[in-house]
Amino acid sequence: MYDIVIKNGEILDGSGTKSYFADIGIKNGYISEISQCINDPALKVIDAKNHIVCPGFIDIDSHSDFSLYANPKAESKIRQGITTEIVGQGGRSLGPVNIEHLSDLKQYTKSYVQNTNEPNYWNWKTQYEFIDILSSRKTSVNIASLVGYGTIRVAVMGFEKRRPTNDEMNRMKQLLEDELINGIHGMSLGLDNSPDSLASIDELIEMAKVVKKYDGICSIHMREEGNYLFNSILEAIEISKKSGVKLQISHLKAAHPQNWGKVKEAISIINKAKNSGLNVDYDVYPYISYESVLTDVLPPWIRELSPEKIVESLKKDNIREKVVADMLDRNSNWGNPMLGSSWDRIRIVSMKKESNKKFEGMNIEQISEYLNLPPHDVVIDLLIDEGGVIKIIFSAMTESDLIEVMKQSMAIYSTDGLAVSPYGDYKDVAVHPRYYGTFPRILGRYVRQKKIVDIEEAIYKMTLLPAIKMNLKDRGYLAVGYKADITIFNKDTIIDESTYTKPHQYPVGIKDVIVNGVVVVENGEHTGELPGVHIKRK
Repeated sequence: MYDIVIKNGEILDGSGTKSYFADIGIKNGYISEISQCINDPALKVIDAKNHIVCPGFIDIDSHSDFSLYANPKAESKIRQGITTEIVGQGGRSLGPVNIEHLSDLKQYTKSYVQNTNEPNYWNWKTQYEFIDILSSRKTSVNIASLVGYGTIRVAVMGFEKRRPTNDEMNRMKQLLEDELINGIHGMSLGLDNSPDSLASIDELIEMAKVVKKYDGICSIHMREEGNYLFNSILEAIEISKKSGVKLQISHLKAAHPQNWGKVKEAISIINKAKNSGLNVDYDVYPYISYESVLTDVLPPWIRELSPEKIVESLKKDNIREKVVADMLDRNSNWGNPMLGSSWDRIRIVSMKKESNKKFEGMNIEQISEYLNLPPHDVVIDLLIDEGGVIKIIFSAMTESDLIEVMKQSMAIYSTDGLAVSPYGDYKDVAVHPRYYGTFPRILGRYVRQKKIVDIEEAIYKMTLLPAIKMNLKDRGYLAVGYKADITIFNKDTIIDESTYTKPHQYPVGIKDVIVNGVVVVENGEHTGELPGVHIKRK
C-alpha cells in the first residue's frame, strides 16, 4: 500500500524535457513508482487532473533562517511551492557565535532578526547547531545552509577595519572548516556591507579555498550592483578562479537608471568565465525593485562601521557635513546610487519606533515634504532615530533588463526573501512581494503571459538546476528513488497576488505541496504539518 498516489497529473520532471501524463506512488517519503496507471491502494489519493505535477521548488537564495525559529510553518514560501530553502546568504548567518562579539553580531543581523524577545535566542555556538535546532523544532520546508563570512569575521574581529593577523586568519578558517565538516554547504559573502566589505580579496580567496576543499559553494552578494557592476562581477570571478570554488552570484541586476542596459555585458562577462571552465552561475528574482537598507545611500567610508558606530558618527556635525557633501557631489566616484535616481524610488519598509511608524510605506520624497526637510537630512535624521538600520525597497531596475537576465540558461530563480506570514513577527512589516510571490509570478507573468521562457525551462531553473548546483542528489527531480518533494499547480491560473502596498497575500494556483512524502499544502491551505529536514552536505 502506498502512502500517497497522485493520479491524472501532467508531469514535468524537472529535467527541462516535455511533460507526460502518469501517476506517482509515494511511500516512506520517497517516490516508489511512476507509471501510466497505478491501481494499488493508498492511504491518500490526490487527483491532479488539469494540473502540473513537478518537483518542489528549491529556493537557492533564502533568508528564512531569520524567521523559521519563530514561525516554522514557512507559509509565504511553502504556499508558493517551495519545499527546500538554501539559507545563510549574503554574508549573514546566525552562527558561529562568539559571546565576546555577540553585541556586534546582533548589530550585523539587526535588519533581519525580529524575534528578539525569544528566551533561548542566541543559545547556540555554530550555524550548523542553529540549523539543527530549527530542524529539531520542526519546519514545513527542508533547510540546507551556508555560513556567512561576515558572521565568521565578526566572531573573530568584530567590525575592525584591518587585515586579520595570522592567528585571526587561522581562527576564521577553522571556524569555516568546522561548519563544513558538520554539513554546511558552503560560504556566503555580502561584499556590499561591513564587515565583509573590509576584507581584502586575498583574505576572501583564502577562505574560499577552504570551501573548495569540501566541494562546497561560495555565494556572493557583489560589492556593487550599479555603477561598478562589471568590476564587482570580475572580483567575484577572481575569487572563484584563484580558489577553484563553485560560484553563485546572488540576484544579478543592473541597479539604477544610469546603469540600465548593462546586463548584456554583465552576462557576457559571466559566460566568458563559464566558457573558461569556471563553475559559475547566478540567481534572479522576478521584480524590478530590491530590498535593502537605507544606509545604501551613504558613502562607503561610513558604511564600513557597525550600525551603532554609524549613528554615533552621524551625530557629530563635522562627519554629518562630510556625509552630506559626499551624497550631494554630482562628480563623486563612490557608486552613489542617487546620481541617476530619485528619492521617490526609495520606500520605507519598517520602523521600530512608534513615532516613526507613520512613515512605513512612504517614500523618501514624501517624507521630505511631510517634514519639510531636504531628502539627505531626512535619511540621516531617520537613521539616527532608528539606530542605523532601516529596511527599504528601492525601485531600481527595468523590466527589459530583468527579462534578459531571466532567460539565460544559467539563471536560477530565487526569492532572496524570508518565510513570513500575515500574522506573527512580520505581520506589520511591509515586506517585499517576492517573499510571497516569486515562483508563481515567474510561472504566471513570465511563462504564461509574456512567454519569455517555456514552462519546461522555468521548472528546470526552479528544481533540478539548483539541486545540481547545491549537490542535492535526491531532490529536484521526479524519478523513482528520489525524495517525494512535489508541487502541484494549475498552469492556467497560477499568479502572484502580493503587492508593494499589500504584500501579505498568498498566490493563487498552487493546489498541493508535498515535503518528504507528507502533504503540507492541500487544496491551497496549510495542513499544519512540519516534515522538513536539515539537508546536510554529503
